[in-house]
Amino acid sequence: MLKKHCNLRCSMCVHQEMTRKKGVMGWPLFTKIIDEIAEVDKHARVWMVFFGEALLLKRRKPSIFDMIAYAKQKGLTDVVMNSNANLLDEKAARGLIDAGLDAIYIGLDAFCPETYAKVRVGGNYEKTVENVIGLIRLKKELGVAKPEVYVQFVEMDVNAAEKESFVKFWTEQGVTVKIRPKVSWAGSINAPNLILDNEDRWPCYWAMQTMSITDTGKVVTCAVDLDARYIAGDVSQNSLREVWNSGLKELRQLHVEKKFDKLPENCRNCRDWQSARADYYAVNP
Repeated sequence: MLKKHCNLRCSMCVHQEMTRKKGVMGWPLFTKIIDEIAEVDKHARVWMVFFGEALLLKRRKPSIFDMIAYAKQKGLTDVVMNSNANLLDEKAARGLIDAGLDAIYIGLDAFCPETYAKVRVGGNYEKTVENVIGLIRLKKELGVAKPEVYVQFVEMDVNAAEKESFVKFWTEQGVTVKIRPKVSWAGSINAPNLILDNEDRWPCYWAMQTMSITDTGKVVTCAVDLDARYIAGDVSQNSLREVWNSGLKELRQLHVEKKFDKLPENCRNCRDWQSARADYYAVNP
């Protein structure tokens, strides 16, 4: 079952322990969501994945490429996805370019095979690096600027010593490096970097700025609510606007008023609000 939705077992991810039934969003619901976004704000950032590996859908019909292409045909200008890039062969790279993907965030989190094996369990470091460099090379051959390539490094004790080398190598390849703190997935795993408590708490960026939708249309508190422990609305039954201005609005208001003790339990006890940030490194052109 796991391989149908993600091909790795990353140490800092609890995907394999999800209690929510895994699935892939159906085409009618997907197009409904994209259509509504296009009507309101074509510049809204749209992530093509909630959890899992999007490139597992490269042979499915409709494929991940069809989904990206549909969003682009509707005029969306910021269609992005995340990937571990183990399946990012040349055919997949061409598919993403042809579909019009605006940006891809590739989770690597290591600079040597040994560390990669500990963090990105089940992946192939050398193959993945080759795939990313292949995408960079293909973009140059085709003379295209998109998708913009970001390589991500979740900073942890196991890989902290490799951060400088990681940044140097990948910026020299001409891509942007994203360094971000570890999240606890709302307390599901240990994240010793999360040292602040509610006395110093500020409104969560994810709660204030994003809408996370499961494959069935359920809208949850944020992107770390992988088990859909709190449902703010259902876009299979209502519009995105209606959910944004009802269930999610109530959550946002509690954050703004700093009534954190009134939040749903998974949000009330979460410390990941302090992880909603990142540092970016790039070589100036």
